[in-house]
Amino acid sequence: MIGPAGAPLGFYLLKGDELNQLYVGSEARGSGIASTLIAHAEARLRQIGVETAWLACAIGNERAARFYEKSGWCRSGVVVSRLPTPDGVVELEVWRYEKRLLPGS
Repeated sequence: MIGPAGAPLGFYLLKGDELNQLYVGSEARGSGIASTLIAHAEARLRQIGVETAWLACAIGNERAARFYEKSGWCRSGVVVSRLPTPDGVVELEVWRYEKRLLPGS
């Protein structure tokens, strides 16, 4: 997390080999925080032994897609993400991005 507790400027969450969430508040966009967060997430994934990490990106979110590609992630296809809600599971097609994490990189 970057920023004060209760009002973060950005954060990420990992789930196994997945970069499950990457968030940057609107006031911090363009500041380099996203690059710092993704680099830290990649380092953490590498540290726990993940060789190929992945993330899901909403189809049509071109801004996020450009950022991931600029950060070395490659779109590998479209997958269905199963999202639990209070009313049951919602299936959502998303772009899957992957990145090979080499030791020392």
